[in-house]
Amino acid sequence: MGRLEKLIADFKACSGPFPYRDVQRLLGMLGYAESSGKGSGRRFHNSSTGHLILLHEPHPGNDIKPYLVRQIREKLEEKGLI
Repeated sequence: MGRLEKLIADFKACSGPFPYRDVQRLLGMLGYAESSGKGSGRRFHNSSTGHLILLHEPHPGNDIKPYLVRQIREKLEEKGLI
């Protein structure tokens, strides 16, 4: 199992917080480019699908909340990326 497959499996199995750094890595491996917005806002744009994911970089912690994990997972599944 390669790195991408392991990261996808971990993300799909996650029901709690997930490390933001791993979300960045996962989205990057799936073709999303990250850009900064105002403050802690981050945009992840996939130029091949035109899909956009908007997030706030978590602070003071390093994990994104479970509801965001579910939302991102649903969108990536809808797009057929995971």
